[in-house]
Amino acid sequence: MTHINERRVSKFRVCRTDCGYLVQVEGRGTVKLSPLLSQFVIQSIEMAPKWKPTSVAVDLSSCDYLDSTFLGCLLSLNRRFNRAGDSRFLVVATAETRRLLLEPSNMDRVIAISETCPASVSDPVELTSPALLNADLGQHVLECHRLLAEHDGPNKAAYRSIASQLDAEFANASTVLLS
Repeated sequence: MTHINERRVSKFRVCRTDCGYLVQVEGRGTVKLSPLLSQFVIQSIEMAPKWKPTSVAVDLSSCDYLDSTFLGCLLSLNRRFNRAGDSRFLVVATAETRRLLLEPSNMDRVIAISETCPASVSDPVELTSPALLNADLGQHVLECHRLLAEHDGPNKAAYRSIASQLDAEFANASTVLLS
């Protein structure tokens, strides 16, 4: 396991499974990959034909760090696609990965997690993040932290503070642009 301060290259790979897609996150799950994950999962699930529902599993077994924005993104996708009787989003994590990356924030209590990875039926393809406008990225970070602030985890107050600060900055930017 690498130390958090070491800069390990993060990779985002996707392959097909019998029932959808497997996303493999390697290295660090951060704000840089978070919008790509969100966009991929939402489009894959929502654009699937009704006659063939699609699910997406996110494999964190080769991941050694998750920042708060990435955690908030996982929470957002879990809430959006795992409603009563409809479970189409899953995080795959070994017991050790779960302990290191998800337990400290209590995410292991609210996100659908499996230790078993669905079998891929295609070779993985590496995807890269498109450049986002600062406002789009800022909005994504804000939404992720709002969700984390609603979650009953140990850093709830810190996430609420971050969301409030971002809200204030967006309000100030809007006021300046409208002046």
